[in-house]
Amino acid sequence: MRPRIEKHFYFIALAFLTFFLFGCACETPLQDPAYSDQSALPYIDALVFDSSGSMIYGQVLVPSSDLGENRPCAILCHGFAGFTRWDDVAHDLCRAGIVVVIPHHRGAWGSEGEYTVTGCVGDAENLARWAQSADFAAKYKTSTNDVWLIGHSMGGNSALNAAAKMGSVKGVALIAPCDIGYMAEKMKREELKSFLIGEGLHVLRRRSDDTVIDDIENYAYFMRFAVNAPKLAKTSVFLATGEYDTVVPSEPLDAFWNALPQETRRLRKTYPATHSLMGYRRALARDLIGFIQGKSKTDETK
Repeated sequence: MRPRIEKHFYFIALAFLTFFLFGCACETPLQDPAYSDQSALPYIDALVFDSSGSMIYGQVLVPSSDLGENRPCAILCHGFAGFTRWDDVAHDLCRAGIVVVIPHHRGAWGSEGEYTVTGCVGDAENLARWAQSADFAAKYKTSTNDVWLIGHSMGGNSALNAAAKMGSVKGVALIAPCDIGYMAEKMKREELKSFLIGEGLHVLRRRSDDTVIDDIENYAYFMRFAVNAPKLAKTSVFLATGEYDTVVPSEPLDAFWNALPQETRRLRKTYPATHSLMGYRRALARDLIGFIQGKSKTDETK
């Protein structure tokens, strides 16, 4: 009997060791919390919003009421053409108690109107002003003084320019942002057009390719990140970039960072990732949540 017991013990020990080593190599499985009751469940609300005469659509992610009231609101602007979604990061923000508004900009993903880059800036501004209203705060239990604009790629241009125009949002988060004003000033028109076509211009509802280019060239200087940096003295700035990003240039981001007022609360992170930050979006979400909640170190670049 003893050899059989020792044999069983050997297999049990081996299984335990395998489980331990495998568990160390993998992330702990995500677990949903236990909610106090049915009324405390988080939910998704439909976004149907009139932005300067065009109805834009999307979602509003509303956290569990167990996470309290007077919570932040983040408006998450998608990039050019809208191929890349950020639902994973949006849901992480929501789990942390942040209301997340996910708009589909005019002319994109079924929203009304014609796509222009300045139109996206207008959408971001209009949504932020709505999020600062007493009606929005009452409906979603948010603070009117804790509104954030977040944008990836061209959405970073939307978020930054809207924040600079308003001067009243609490913070802006730029994820692999595209300084399209800088690019328009550095590139010839046909080169810029080719770049936008390669990034998906054909899927957007627009009057013509040239109207989109005209809009960018007419407002290029005013959209430059470095030009808008001095307007962000009272706005927190989170800048996330990918070490292997080959889509947007890094030079204007360095100039923007250096042009920020000294008193600007800021945090800059670089991840070993490409333009989409795939593979590091959970780390990005953790860093972003910490910054929004005021738990991160500032003036940090790494």
